[in-house]
Amino acid sequence: MLEDSGGKVVTFYSYKGGTGRTMALANVAWILAANGKRVLVADWDLDSPGLHRFFRPFIDPGALASSGGVVELVRRYEQATMQNVERPGDWHRDFARVSRHAFSIDWPHFPAGGVIDFLAAGNQDQNYARSIYERDWDEFYERYGGGQLFDALRDDMKAHYDYALIDSRTGWSDVAGICTVHMPDVLIDCFTFSEQGIDGAATVAANVTRLTGRRPIRILPVPMRVDLAEKKRADAGRLVARQRFTSLPAGMNPSERDAYWATVEVPYQPFYAYEETLATFGDRPGSRTSMLAAYETLTDYLTGGEVTGLPLMDESLRERTAARFVRAAVLPETTVALRHAPDDRLWAEWIARVLETAGVTVNLVTSGLDADSGAIPDGRLLTVISPANAEREEARVPRERTDPRAPLVVYVADVRPLRGQSDADSAFLVGQPEEIAITRLLKLVGHPVDNFDRGRVGLRYPGRATLLFNAPIRNVQFTGREDDLIELRSRLETTSSPVVLSGASPVALQGMGGIGKTQVAMEYAHRFRNAYDFVWWINSDPVTFIDTQLSELGRELGLPGGGSIVEQARAVLSALARGESLRRWLVILDNAEDVETVTRFLPRGPGGHVIITSRDAGWAERAESIQVDVFDRRESIAHLRRRVPAMRPDDAGRLADALGDLPIAVAAAGAWLADTGKPVAEYLGHLDEYGPSDLQPIWDLSLQRLKERSAAAYRLLQLCSVLAPEVALDLVYSDRMAELLRPLDPMVTETMYRGALVQQINRLALLKVDVSGGQIRVHRIVQHVVRQQMTSQQRDEARREVHLVLAAARPSGEVDDPGNWRRFQMIWPHLEVARVHQSLEEPVRRLIIDRLRYIWFAGGFNDGRRVGEDYVRRWEQLRETVTDPEARSVLSRQLLQLRFNLANIVRDQAEFETSREMDEAILTEQRRLLGDHHPHTLITAGGLGGDLRALGRYAEARKLDEETTAAWVEYFGEDHQRSLLALNNLAASLRFVGDFRAARDRSRQVFTRAGMILGPQHSVTLLAGGSLGRDLREAGEYEESVTLLRDILGRCRQAYGEEAPRTLNALTNLAVSERSAGRAQDAAQHLETAYETLNQVLGPFQPETLTCRLSRAVNLLAVGEAASAEAELLQMQRRYTERFGEEHPYTVSCLNNRAAVARARGDLTSARELALRAADSFEIVLGPEHPYTLAARMNQAIFMAEWGAVPQAHELLLPISARADQVIGPEHPDAVRCAANLVLMRRDLHGASPDEENEVLQRLIRALGVGHPAAEAMRERRYLHRTLDPHPY
Repeated sequence: MLEDSGGKVVTFYSYKGGTGRTMALANVAWILAANGKRVLVADWDLDSPGLHRFFRPFIDPGALASSGGVVELVRRYEQATMQNVERPGDWHRDFARVSRHAFSIDWPHFPAGGVIDFLAAGNQDQNYARSIYERDWDEFYERYGGGQLFDALRDDMKAHYDYALIDSRTGWSDVAGICTVHMPDVLIDCFTFSEQGIDGAATVAANVTRLTGRRPIRILPVPMRVDLAEKKRADAGRLVARQRFTSLPAGMNPSERDAYWATVEVPYQPFYAYEETLATFGDRPGSRTSMLAAYETLTDYLTGGEVTGLPLMDESLRERTAARFVRAAVLPETTVALRHAPDDRLWAEWIARVLETAGVTVNLVTSGLDADSGAIPDGRLLTVISPANAEREEARVPRERTDPRAPLVVYVADVRPLRGQSDADSAFLVGQPEEIAITRLLKLVGHPVDNFDRGRVGLRYPGRATLLFNAPIRNVQFTGREDDLIELRSRLETTSSPVVLSGASPVALQGMGGIGKTQVAMEYAHRFRNAYDFVWWINSDPVTFIDTQLSELGRELGLPGGGSIVEQARAVLSALARGESLRRWLVILDNAEDVETVTRFLPRGPGGHVIITSRDAGWAERAESIQVDVFDRRESIAHLRRRVPAMRPDDAGRLADALGDLPIAVAAAGAWLADTGKPVAEYLGHLDEYGPSDLQPIWDLSLQRLKERSAAAYRLLQLCSVLAPEVALDLVYSDRMAELLRPLDPMVTETMYRGALVQQINRLALLKVDVSGGQIRVHRIVQHVVRQQMTSQQRDEARREVHLVLAAARPSGEVDDPGNWRRFQMIWPHLEVARVHQSLEEPVRRLIIDRLRYIWFAGGFNDGRRVGEDYVRRWEQLRETVTDPEARSVLSRQLLQLRFNLANIVRDQAEFETSREMDEAILTEQRRLLGDHHPHTLITAGGLGGDLRALGRYAEARKLDEETTAAWVEYFGEDHQRSLLALNNLAASLRFVGDFRAARDRSRQVFTRAGMILGPQHSVTLLAGGSLGRDLREAGEYEESVTLLRDILGRCRQAYGEEAPRTLNALTNLAVSERSAGRAQDAAQHLETAYETLNQVLGPFQPETLTCRLSRAVNLLAVGEAASAEAELLQMQRRYTERFGEEHPYTVSCLNNRAAVARARGDLTSARELALRAADSFEIVLGPEHPYTLAARMNQAIFMAEWGAVPQAHELLLPISARADQVIGPEHPDAVRCAANLVLMRRDLHGASPDEENEVLQRLIRALGVGHPAAEAMRERRYLHRTLDPHPY
């Protein structure tokens, strides 16, 4: 026998049945496993196996029926002993492996290491009884050596488990002897306080003590089924038991033994008499007199204090699991009629889906105005109760039904239970997590929760609040539209699925103005908000702010930020399309009248719904369409009587008829009648007198009432009528607005009083206040009516006044600072509506320039160009009307500034020649009008330098940038932000002309100064850090470049986010330096990440994406994927040729790199031809001394040498090497490459020269490192080529 070590074998024994022994074992096992212990439970009660019943919810019936158990283990051993074959001495151990028959119970919530394996008594088949009753255990021991099997089985248990718990049969028998003497380390001796129970258990304890020879067995007597209500009898039984179990438990002093007998006993609880339920789930933790507490105490003594109790469990998990043990008390329902209020449609859908998943047929019934009309469908009535219907259901007298059973009720909100409704027929879901809600719902209809598949429900649990919601405040006066809402919900659900990658088709609510499209969308958003993880409302008019609202959604969702607004919007759309955001979402695009533009921003993705509201019928071709019509008469009457409860139905009907049931008109009439208390006849008389031929008479009375009540409130409404429909409260309550209203009401100087004016308008339903959204909403029809009541001169005056309000709201900083963008976004929607471009005030017109520059920063190049060209045309026309010379001069200056920002957009559209022409013309005019050193002039000069660099005219760009930088420094100081940017531009030009060391020095200066002045994460600092990293690389300082760019990448991630284009550009930059330093595999991983994300965020044709793609193609060659590199480089060359022309340095770089690929593929003829073309083109474009020209000539030479023309190659490379020493320095890696190639050519011409070869190898090692691929190539006597990565302009 093996040394007695490892786990413990514990036998639970009782002399008589009915003590609760098996239940005690099961609970102790669970407590141990819940504390991370490996536990085996073995059912050795072979005559009456029942241990599995306590684990029924966690056991696969198939596994139980087929795994075998103790009987099979003994039978296999017995059969093996009958075979006369030669065996090793420990052959029997193979038959004693528990793992052959044990299986793990299914409970995923045990901590690491915790497990319960189950060893059954045996397969309950026709052979089981014969195996039990016909077996002679004495013969098994004596003839077959059964003792060695049980010794090995015990050893196996101890080796693989912390605790092996054996459930022994009762009485004193052969089987009981095996379990109580042969197997255990500990015997749990269970007994009741009956005389027979105490006497039998004590006798067994004495016998075990007497028979124990090989090892001591610890005996723990445990009183069971102690009825605490019979205290005197329990005390007497306890005293007798202590007398009979003399000195037990052993190993304790008297006080310890007293404590044991005072605490270790299992009480009788009638609750557990009916079903095999684990107390670990049936009892709430904390009670000292519970069964669970008793089993925890027993476990404490069993483990010597190592395990003292059951760890805390989530209450919902405990309650849900406890329900799995309960037998169904009623016949399960097969059909229900699910009745709900319209507001509870979402709950009804979820309840129906849960019941249908459980196999119940559900017939939905929506209650409403006609709740008690019409037949109720088949099935037991189940009503959803909430504040929407609680009072009505309380008072409801149900119609006669054929079903005699009481209706079932589900409470989904905190309301008073219905009188007369029993708890047995009710389920309270309010405030419960989904698991408990499902458990209670299924229990209500008599269905088990076992094996219920939550994944098949397919709907979000309505009891879980939406995580993000920005829809306008709910309209408490909303009435009717139930058919529209149900159809909208049906359309969205019918075409959607969380696993359909494209998501649901958009649904467009269409109809004329004032019909209530927006109100239907708002009501849907609020009514079904908990169907979604987030609900996001987008105002789509004007369309120019859709991208801004999408970028705000990205920030709220925690998506990586940074980059332009357009880039952020694309990132959001991409994340939704890939299903990377929250699982279920709703986006509403309100007033989407520009079909073409809005279509570009339509989100799609798994689990997503999109609602569009629009008057444009063109949406019918791009979305599911629902036509929203006027109210039906019943809805109009309901709305009017809701506003004026005393109104007679016939009066409401006549008024609705006169208003044509137009929702906005019905709302206005109801608000006026409620506010004034006037009779319906007076309102009808007004309509009869003026006629309803247009909309104005509908609002005449309300507007007149407002004017009489508050002239200031009326004026405020007039001013809002010349703004966009949604106006920020910050504008409405601003001091500048108050100055305009003060002559009409001096009280507006008090900030708090200004809200009273808004409320005066709101009471008459002329606007809606959305406090949570920080804005008011004036319907376009109301705005139109108000403007109609003003003369043309009055409208112009109103616009001039709101211009001043908008100008005063402008932040003091620049639009370049993203910190100011939120305040600017409050202004942008009003620029076009208020005709700001017509203003003669310079501060007002400045907003137009800010707007165009913002669009450029946001990356909206196409929209920006269209808007910019339109504003330029308008201002040129306006200038023709201005006669005052000074005013005309100011407008001309602003017009030039506007045109400069338009040129920025044109350049970023890669129309470099056009942007150059524009900037040159602007610069000429600015120099004439403003002088050479005005900030606007110098800014335009910087833009022109960018045009020249983009065109490949690097020398011209350098000259201009030198002049511009000198002017900035002279007139504004070297630490001015614009001076630093100008110096950074100069460094870029120096880099392009090949003066890498000078570029490096300028970049380092900008990086250091910007970090000190602006901060380490300012955009200028990060821009300069990236530039310095490039310059260090071009200067041959690869390792320093890698170190710096890793730092810059980390800062970019913090400042902009992981997937921001600026961060991805930094990642690309780092990857190029890593490859240059010889770490192509690291670079490959970074380039794959950057390219894939840039492609998704920006698209395949943006300059940043193309630059990354080119570097990725070069890196493919470095990692040995020449074929892929060739295909990519050919595509890049075509793309650059189309965009920039054949002679542009970017295009020529592709030629150079393709030559290196051709060489790697063994096509030396193509390699020579491509290298020659690249070198000649570089010489023409950049000059013979440019480092790129020298690198291309070097490639040309080595490809010639490999082709066989070594003498000609040597002659070509000699002057190139000399020039490289002069231009970039003899220790620059590229200069050393030239020298190494010369040495290798001389080796081919004249034979080996070990000293010369070793000397150049050491130079390579000093420049690049001992393990660099170039050093390896030199050791292997292979020529060293050079690939090129062009820099962004």
